[in-house]
Amino acid sequence: RIYAMTALTPPPSSRALRVLLAVAIPAAAAREEAPPGMVHITGAQFVMGAEPDAQKLRDDLEQQGVEVQEFWLDATAVTNEAFRGFRKATGYKTEAEKFGWSFVLEMQATDEAKARTNATVKEAPHWLAVPGAWWRYPQGPGSGIADRLDYPVVHISFNDAKEYCKWAGKRLPTETEWESAARRPYASLTSSQKAYPWGDERPSNDSEWRLNLWQGAFPHSDAALDGYAGLAPARAYEPSKVGLYNMLGNVWEWTGTWYAKSSGQRVLRGGSYVDSPDGSHNHMVTCATRMGNTEDSSGDNMGFRCAKAVEGAPKLSPRGYQYSQVKKKRPPPGVGDPLKDGGKAAQELVQAIAAKEGAEGLQKYMDRMGMGADVMMAGDAQKKTEERKRRMMEQAEAAAKAEAEAEARAR
Repeated sequence: RIYAMTALTPPPSSRALRVLLAVAIPAAAAREEAPPGMVHITGAQFVMGAEPDAQKLRDDLEQQGVEVQEFWLDATAVTNEAFRGFRKATGYKTEAEKFGWSFVLEMQATDEAKARTNATVKEAPHWLAVPGAWWRYPQGPGSGIADRLDYPVVHISFNDAKEYCKWAGKRLPTETEWESAARRPYASLTSSQKAYPWGDERPSNDSEWRLNLWQGAFPHSDAALDGYAGLAPARAYEPSKVGLYNMLGNVWEWTGTWYAKSSGQRVLRGGSYVDSPDGSHNHMVTCATRMGNTEDSSGDNMGFRCAKAVEGAPKLSPRGYQYSQVKKKRPPPGVGDPLKDGGKAAQELVQAIAAKEGAEGLQKYMDRMGMGADVMMAGDAQKKTEERKRRMMEQAEAAAKAEAEAEARAR
C-alpha cells in the first residue's frame, strides 16, 4: 500500500515537518504489469534539497518537504542500443547532428577529433567543440558504439530526450521525481537525510567505489580507481535497493523541470564522470547535485532516463518543490555565497577555509564557486600594496620632472 497525503508540510522556512492527514489508497502499480526495464517508485513524502551540513553551492536547493505520486522510472539511463532502435524506427536526427558538432572532453577525444578542432570553451579549455561528434561517435570521428551498446547514449539535448520519450510512450521525470527516486530507500520526512542511495559513506579510495567519478588531477589524468576512465556501462556497479543503476555519476540526466525559464534552461541531475566526491573539481556529487543548461546543449557526459505515469493511479496534484517565482537567468557566480555577500559570515568562512586548507584550498573554493578572485595571504597583500605605492610615487616623480623640464624649455 502507499499513502496519498492530503496535506503537506509547513512553509519551507519551517524546520518542523508534519503530516496533517493520511488516507490509505491501494497502489495502482500492483494492478499493472511493470513496463520492461522500469522500476516502480512508490508515492511518498520526503525532504528535498541539499543536506543541511553540506557545503552549499550556487545550484543547490534549500530543503523543503515535498510529495510525489507513484510512477515508473527506467532502471538505467537510456543506452546506445535503445537509442539506435529509436533512430531506426523514426530516422530522428539529434541536435548535435544538425549543428554538426558537440562537446567532448579533450582527454576522451580521439586523435582525429583533436586534429579537426582548436575550438574550446574559454573558461574550460579541456572541453573541445568537436565537428562530427554525436551519439554514434561519442568521442568524435574515429570512435563508435559497436562495443558500447550497453553504455548510456550521450550528446543528447533536452529536445532529443523529449522526442525519444514521446516515441517510447514515456516522459522525462520531474526534478522532484528524480530526487525522490535517487534517495530511495531513504526518502522520508522523518528520518535523517542520506547523501547517497546507499547511505552517508562518501566515495573514496578507502571505501568501495559505487559510482563513476573522476579520480586524479582533472582534466589531465583519471586514475580510474572506480574501474572506468570516462563513461561506464549503464549497469555498472550494484543497483540501489529499489533497483536503480547509476543515479549518481557517469552521465548528467535531463529532467522536465525548468531551471530558469527566462533563459531556456532545464534541470539536469546526478553529476557525471568528470565530477568529484568532495567538490575538489567540478561538481560535488550527492543526491542533491543539480545544474541547469539550455535545451539544445549536449556533450559526452549528458544523457537521460525516462519516467512514466502509473495507469489507474488517482488523479492527485502532489506538492512538488516550490521554486522561486521570480523570473531570472542563472544566478551569477557567487550569489547566495557568504564570500560574495560579504559581512561577518564572509570573514568567518574565509578564516575557516584558510585555517583548514590554507591559501591553496581557499583559492580552489573560490574558483569552484566562480568568484573570479585571487587569494593572497596577508604578507603577500602587504607586498602588493607597497609595490603599488612605489609605482605611484615613481609615476608622480616622473610627471613632476617632465613638468619642470617643460617649464625650463619655455623660459
